[in-house]
Amino acid sequence: MTVEQTSVESIFHEMGYASSTDYAIKKAREELLQELKVSLGRIDAFEKKYEMTYAEFDKQFHLLTQFSLFERDDDSMDWRAELTVLRSIEKRLATLTL
Repeated sequence: MTVEQTSVESIFHEMGYASSTDYAIKKAREELLQELKVSLGRIDAFEKKYEMTYAEFDKQFHLLTQFSLFERDDDSMDWRAELTVLRSIEKRLATLTL
């Protein structure tokens, strides 16, 4: 370890972290939790709008005539994409906790 690396590690120890890696993991987890909150909020908005989960929405797609086809199509793509984002965030969070 170089003198600079030792100095940096010393700063993290003074801040109460075991290492710079420990600090980086904590900050990454905080950022991912914020992303998770945003993603869950977007999914919640769709669930409130349609009063159902995506699985139910997908099954009843053509029965939801109170919304235009274009609106349903757009929401379906956005909702599905947000579920993919959610799964990605959950996987990254799980990796950090290993």
